[in-house]
Amino acid sequence: MDPIEIKRSNPISALIASIPHGSSQITPEMRENKKSDTLLANNDWFLNELYNFLAGLHITVLSANYSRYVIDVNRDINIKHLNEEYTRSLIYQKSTFGKEIYDTPLVDEIISNRIQTFYMPYHNHLSEEIDTALKENNRVFLLDLHSFYVQSAADVVLGTCEGKTCSKEFLYLVYNAFTSEGFVVRINEKGLTGGYIVSHYGSLDNVEAIQIELRYTSYIENREFGEEEVVKKNDTLFSETQGRLIQVFKKIKVMIAGLN
Repeated sequence: MDPIEIKRSNPISALIASIPHGSSQITPEMRENKKSDTLLANNDWFLNELYNFLAGLHITVLSANYSRYVIDVNRDINIKHLNEEYTRSLIYQKSTFGKEIYDTPLVDEIISNRIQTFYMPYHNHLSEEIDTALKENNRVFLLDLHSFYVQSAADVVLGTCEGKTCSKEFLYLVYNAFTSEGFVVRINEKGLTGGYIVSHYGSLDNVEAIQIELRYTSYIENREFGEEEVVKKNDTLFSETQGRLIQVFKKIKVMIAGLN
């Protein structure tokens, strides 16, 4: 399986979706090196499956086919901090629950290989898709799709790095699309204000970016989540939420035409 999947819309869309953490797959190298009892918790579970309708709406989609634990492409490569907590690490040494992943630190060769194999291609392709879209549109709108559990009680949190990555018009267009489908939405809640992808690409000329965080309870199962690897979901809830999301993204797609 290719590490990155790209579905480019035809005709070229002004709307691009990025799913950097949508898979829980790890590489054979990581499986060999990690501690056997380490739980790789707090992934964006099932997101590639949840958003599999986007290409059908003629939205360009870029998604990762590997876990954030292999390497986190939503981090600045210039600020690696490999031995710090996961929120500041390119390659995690500890899980999101603070548990050691490896018995011994990864060697430079492994780190370099993960960067070249996974990190650089993701950003090279995302930059290419943005450049391609800008040739056909005055503005490009990037939605970076994630999920969460503990940081908020809302169904959806929109992150704009405190208003730095998009216009108010685009923000409230997205906000209203979600609320119109019954989602409880918050903006820039602590810990969910936006990561490297929206911060970096939202700083480019004529690019507006929003991080969209969907709460586990809104699409996986309405229960408490702890230190676990989620392997099953409530199929009825999942299907119902996916149907609502289809309507959300249809509305966004139509409404951005008025901004371009």
